Parts: sequence; C-alpha cells; structure tokens
Amino acid sequence: MKNHQIRARRAEGSAVSAPEYAVNCLNVDIILAKGRSDVRELSVRLYTSAYRLMGVAARQASSSKAIRTWHFEVSSSDAWTGGTYRAFVYVNGVPSWKADLFLYTGEGIDSSARLESLEPSSPEMLFAGRLAFRSWWPVLEGFHLDEDFIVRFMEQIRLFTQNIETKTWASVPPLQVTGDADWAERFASLVLVPCVKEEWGKECVLTEVSGADDDMLSLHLLERVCYLVGAHIAPDTVFVFHGATLTMEWLNADYYPYFSLFENEDTCFRLPETLLTERKTEPEGFSPDETEMPEAAEVQDEERKPALQRLEEMVGLSRVKDELLEACAMALFTRRRKELGLEVSAENRNHFLFLGSPGTGKTTVARLIGEIYHEMGLLSRGHTVETNRAKLIGEFIGQTEQKTCAAIAEARGGVLFIDEAYTLVHEDDSRDFGKEVIHALMTVLSEPNPDLIVILAGYEMQMQALFRLNPGLDSRFPLRLHFDDFTSDELTEMARHLLAERNFELSEAADVRLAKLIEKAVLHKDEHFGNGRWVHNLVEHGILKCMAKRVMALPLSTESSELFRQIEETDVAGAEPAFLYENAPKVALARRIGFTA
Repeated sequence: MKNHQIRARRAEGSAVSAPEYAVNCLNVDIILAKGRSDVRELSVRLYTSAYRLMGVAARQASSSKAIRTWHFEVSSSDAWTGGTYRAFVYVNGVPSWKADLFLYTGEGIDSSARLESLEPSSPEMLFAGRLAFRSWWPVLEGFHLDEDFIVRFMEQIRLFTQNIETKTWASVPPLQVTGDADWAERFASLVLVPCVKEEWGKECVLTEVSGADDDMLSLHLLERVCYLVGAHIAPDTVFVFHGATLTMEWLNADYYPYFSLFENEDTCFRLPETLLTERKTEPEGFSPDETEMPEAAEVQDEERKPALQRLEEMVGLSRVKDELLEACAMALFTRRRKELGLEVSAENRNHFLFLGSPGTGKTTVARLIGEIYHEMGLLSRGHTVETNRAKLIGEFIGQTEQKTCAAIAEARGGVLFIDEAYTLVHEDDSRDFGKEVIHALMTVLSEPNPDLIVILAGYEMQMQALFRLNPGLDSRFPLRLHFDDFTSDELTEMARHLLAERNFELSEAADVRLAKLIEKAVLHKDEHFGNGRWVHNLVEHGILKCMAKRVMALPLSTESSELFRQIEETDVAGAEPAFLYENAPKVALARRIGFTA
C-alpha cells in the first residue's frame, strides 16, 4: 500500500456500549503506508460536510516501535447518518492529513478513503490548525449555515490572513454582512468581531445600515464612519457594516459618496436569507430529544405552556418534581427577602447535580430548568447548552480550558448541562486534560451571581467518586435531583405516548403483549438498563420495524390507512428476541492509552 488510508464503520451495539452522553460510536482505523517510529500520538477529528464537529479521538504509542494501524472509537452525541464527513488527522498534535469519508446508510458496511496531505496555505490547513479551535467557531455552527457558505467563509478568512501577514494590505478593507437584518447583526457581532480580534489582533467597529432616508441621525453617523474608512484615519481598526440585503445594495449603489469602498466582493459575507428566516421560528438553544418529536403544531402548543406545567405532565419523575419545586420555592423565597431588605447574603447560586441512570429524563429536565428559572426572573435568557467530555477535552495543553470557557460564555444567561460528568477526570491518569475542565468550572461556580446554572449529571456512585477526587467541588452544588428508574407501568405509558404521537394505534392484544414485555424487561434489568432510551429503541427499532416488514409483505391491493396505523400482537412479539432476551450490555471501558495493531 502506497498511500495512507482511513477506514470507518458504525460500531454495532454502540447504543449500549458507548458512554451515556455519546450513544453513537464510529470505529475508525488509520492505516499508514509504512510504519513510522516518530509518531508518538495520533488523533482524528471528524466533522460534517459543513464543518460541524461530530467527534474526536486520540491514541498514544506505548513504545518506540513503528505502528501501521491505529484504531479509534469516535463517540458522538449525534447519529452517524449516511453522507460525507470531513476527517482531519493530527500527528503529534500537528494537522497532517485530511480525507472526505462517505458513510453508507446500511449497517456493517466499511467506508474508506485515501488520506491526503494538508497544503500549508490551504483553507483546510487554516481550519485544522487554527479555526477549529477558536472560541467563536462553535457559535458559527449555531447559525446552521450550509456547506457552500462555510467553505467560502474559510476561503475569505484565508485570503484576509494571507494579505495581512504578507502586508499586501496596509489596512483591512471594510467588511459587509448582508441577509436578514437581525441575523446579519448577530453574525457580525458574534462571529466576525471575535474572529477579527483572534485572527488578526485588531479592533472592530460595527455599523448598522438601516437605509431609512428619514432617519437623519443614522445617515449622518453612517456618513461619518464611511469618511473614517475612506480617509484611512484608523488603519488598525476593521469596520464591519451589516444590514438587510436591500439596504446594503442601497449603500453600494445609491449612496454615491462612498460606494467605491465596497467594490471587492471578497469582503462581503452574504447570509442565505431563506434559511435563516426559517430558523428564526426555533427557540434559542432548542434541540428536540430523539424520543420526543411531536408535530409542529403540537410543539407550538407545548411551547405556550409554562415550563413547570410541562414538567408536571412528564411521565414519572415524582421525586424529581418534588425536589425541583422545593428548589424553586427556596429561590423565590430568597429573592423576596432581598427585595424586602432582609437578606444579608448577595449570593444567587442555583447549580444542580442530576443523579441517576441513563434514559431517565435528565436532559429534558435540564432544558426545562433553564426555562423555569427564566420565567421566575432568575436567568436572563433561559436557554440550555448541552456538552460532555468529548466536546470539552482538548488535544494539547490550554485547549481544554479554552473550550470550557467558550461553553461557559455561550451558556451565560441559561444552563450549562454537562452529561456523564464523572468521565471528566480519570483517577489513574495524571496526564488527563479533564482536570482543566474542573479548574475552569470552579471560577464560575465561585461567582456569587453568575447568571448561569451549571448542571452535572451522571450515575450517583460515579459522581461521588468525582467529588472524592475534587473535594472542593461538592460544596459548589447545593441542589440535587435524584432520577429514579422508571417503573414498568411508567415505561408502558411512555411507549403508548410515543406511538400515539406518531399516529400509531395498538390493538388490544398488542397492548397487553407490550405491557408484559416491558414488565419482564424491568424485572430482569441491570445497572446498564436504558429506561426511556430503551423504550424509544424498542418502539422505533423493534416494533415499528416488525410492523413495516409485515405490512409491506401484503399485496398492494390491501392498502388502507388502518393497515398502516394499527400495531398487531405479532409486531410486538417480533421485537421481543432483540429487546428482551438480548445479551447483557457491554460496559464502557476506561479510556485507553496506546494503540491496537
């Protein structure tokens, strides 16, 4: 073999063997054309075609022997769906190779691609070596921009960086952001401003272009800013103009004194208006759980209800509901005492520990807590930022702290939810970067009024072990919610609800069979039982698959809406072997250092 190769396959049974926060696992092999003894560490980062991070994995060599095949298990909280992924491979922390890896939709099919060297001046090298680790890049991901825009954006940043470093430009020309007015303003302030500061070390001046002829003050200010740009009075400052597409066209074409300032198309960032206008309808920070996908009209009805009411309507969780109501009452009581001048302490800390097994509703409740505390006036925004070890741990010194601080900044005004938090620190690995996450968190946990709720979630015993390794951490979390496993009746109710949301109906015999199946599963469960996640998989990947096989085997002449709606007892029975008599789940092993040949 003359070329380096990357090979990938979805891990079978990853839903039970991967960490709780990353139920989707991809087995990846890096096969070198010839073993290299100088490779001390190899890491791989996988992104979607639009450069959204999916997962990271790293391995260190345990000897000086040349290794050809390096094996990785890349875990992700998102599903590895079919399509193209961008792979970047780092040798001893240096970005070295890239590949476009196409994953097939079928399970058990290997995907492979040739690894190509990263050209020093290419946009891909700029991304792999710098942009991917910038604090503002995850913010860019939140705009849900398409691949074409991201690729052009990186090429623009590469061109600007090259011209600045080679001193081709005496000063950076003014930049434009066009599209929907609100999103253009967000892009300019949340992406371009930190980009300009971090990449080029320059300050920014933002100028809104409203295009209102009767607003003389705005026109005067716009004229003064354009004069500063044209006269090169502030060469170390980058001027960014943003506005709706029509108003920016007005500035370029009709505002004749200064239209020549914006002749270069490379300095214009054109946001896709249609896409961003549609995105406006989604609440900020909203990310639907895979087990809860009602119709759009039903989602809007749910959104109108107070968050506490939606919590009360959730199946089970009686202990959580009682404990959370007590916490809310105490928070309101303390605030009222402050308003009356009775409270001496100025602290307003409401950080939580979520203790319980996987699939017990921790992520959903975390999202509701952000909304609840916002509705009580204790959080300024109420959104939720969900993260985990895979998204926080960096690959070199200082990167973990940078990622953690970026997550904290993004979560300000809402909730920072860290799932399976006990995986952050490994007791037997002094070189693990997880300690940097804890150190970065301690700063915000010490703030008296952080406008932020930090939630750590995981198994109770493992969380206690985390606190033994970090004695000062325990006292920072005054509030604790205990998520008990669901009973068989609660899981049955959950399954019926999932089916009803999808417009399915259980026959009487199928309903009885489903209740008995779940009762048996709960009776023989172990500590790895997935609770609500198990029910979701039972419905989606068991019962409905069996139903589809039965219905599609019938003659087409028998088609009817009832046939495609009613679930029969045989459909439930067909799912039993895989979900009731399956082998015991595999335990997620501790992170390994080394390689497999």
